[in-house]
Amino acid sequence: MIMYPIKQMENEIPNSTTNQLFIQYISEAAVYTDNSFIITSCNEAAAALFNHRLHDILGFDISFLTPSSETNSQSLPLKNTAFTQGTIPFVNSEGKKIQVHITRHTIDAESISGGYLFIFKPIDQNNRIGARSATGNGLYAESTGGAILHSEAAYYWPVEQYGDAIIVFNKKFYCLDANIKACHLTGYTRQELTQLNLTDLLHFEELRQQMPEKAALESGEKILWEKKMRSKDGSTYYAECVLQQIDDDRILSFMRDITKQKKTELALAQSEERHRLLFQQSPLPMFVMDLQTFYFLDVNEAAITSYGYSKQEFLQLRALDIRPEEDYKIFYKKVHTISSGLVSMGLFRHIKKNGTIIDVEVYSHDFVYNDKISRLILAVDITEKLEAIREYRKTTVQLRELSDHLLNIRETERTSIAREIHDELGQHLTILKMDISWLHQKLQKYKDATVLQKTSDTLQLLNETIKTVRRIATDLRPSMLDDLGLIEAIEWQSKEFENRSGIKISFESTISHLPVATSVATSLFRIYQEALTNIGRHAMAKNVYSKMHLENDTIILTIQDDGIGFDMNTLDAKKTLGLLGMKERTLMMAGRFEINSKAGEGTTIVISTPCN
Repeated sequence: MIMYPIKQMENEIPNSTTNQLFIQYISEAAVYTDNSFIITSCNEAAAALFNHRLHDILGFDISFLTPSSETNSQSLPLKNTAFTQGTIPFVNSEGKKIQVHITRHTIDAESISGGYLFIFKPIDQNNRIGARSATGNGLYAESTGGAILHSEAAYYWPVEQYGDAIIVFNKKFYCLDANIKACHLTGYTRQELTQLNLTDLLHFEELRQQMPEKAALESGEKILWEKKMRSKDGSTYYAECVLQQIDDDRILSFMRDITKQKKTELALAQSEERHRLLFQQSPLPMFVMDLQTFYFLDVNEAAITSYGYSKQEFLQLRALDIRPEEDYKIFYKKVHTISSGLVSMGLFRHIKKNGTIIDVEVYSHDFVYNDKISRLILAVDITEKLEAIREYRKTTVQLRELSDHLLNIRETERTSIAREIHDELGQHLTILKMDISWLHQKLQKYKDATVLQKTSDTLQLLNETIKTVRRIATDLRPSMLDDLGLIEAIEWQSKEFENRSGIKISFESTISHLPVATSVATSLFRIYQEALTNIGRHAMAKNVYSKMHLENDTIILTIQDDGIGFDMNTLDAKKTLGLLGMKERTLMMAGRFEINSKAGEGTTIVISTPCN
């Protein structure tokens, strides 16, 4: 270990400035006095032990640390020339009695600048030296192994007890001596260290940097270094070094391992650099806004390009300055919403420098920027997107209106054709039937079997033709839909479908009278017709259950079958024009179309539409 006999120390620590520097790195309570035992410096550990502030201790006799009633019995041994160590009871400023082990080291005794170094170590109830202080401040950790200095230690500097690495260099920065902490930190033995220069301990990256200025050291200035170091095994670490020159041109260096702290700082710096690059290189406009004044604190290149302002101009603007005046209320309403993490603040309008108004979707994140509570703002220009959406909606409405118009035209044409068939063709066929029937009666007296058979066959053919014409007219437009209403038309359609397909249909309605527009009644009837047609073609059902009822001025038509059903996931892949037609008719009524099906469990269709 480093051991300096008194004679050697005469030139090592000759002034109070260096004393003050040195004892601050001692972990135990340390007090330095001059040759007259007047306290000239002490460390914070000593002030904490005796519950005094540092400036309250300086300038007093060492006896100041003991009660006046016991000054003679307690301070006399401390001032005795033969005293080197011992245990003395003390009473601190709180009136608590504590046992303290004291060692006294003589420094440069023959010099006018010499004095004494006192090291105080509290003793606990188990007589362990270096236990926690009676003041309970926790500043005093147990010393290694609980050992104390041997009696001859009074003649040596106790640097092996210090928590920091200590290395002594000459003025050319060659190592002269080191303590055990320095050996642990560097990985070298004391003997190996004495063969090295400071540059041998520095990492290669640090060799390009300037060495400590000798002029500053010679003037007594303390130099604080933070350096990347290289240990014996080649591993790297970071050290905080305090260097100060001693009178004989030797340099005292205290080194503290700050690797964890430095790595944290480097990681933070790298993170900040990454975020800075993300901010500057983002293709989307980004702003930093002061949440107190609303002034911009920073903007990226994308914002400058997009909005047309220079960076200097942006920094003179507030966030309100790029918004239409009529949007101020929206801004004030949302600006105080706390945004933890990147969250969407909604849609806003911004004004470019040329006056162009754009729609933007704003995302924000609150953070501290240059000690100011700020908000990071990401503005996504969605002007073209919204315009495309508006155009799409406009086109959709136009197409739906066209489809509705075409359906109305078709229904009108079907109604017209049905009436023409019923009124004109049906009437002519009836007259023809009457004429053939009259002719058949007149031919009876001739008893010509061949002629009579021919007229009879003609009458039968006419009857079938009349039925076919009536069926076609009814399929084109059921007359009862106009004459009797929607409910009766659906009941009739149900019976007709049951007769043709053999599938039993149960229709239920809780509506006695349904005052709806003709177009709505027609659409609901056609949807019901199409649903029954699909069931007859694909469902392989035996029963159909249908119901119509009113709920809060909404007509609800339900059609359910017990057929084979289908997988809903395959619905989009099928060319289901019938279903598409039903959906379109429902949308034209401002209604809602729902279909649910499962393989083996049938299908259910629900149509909901307002009465009006």
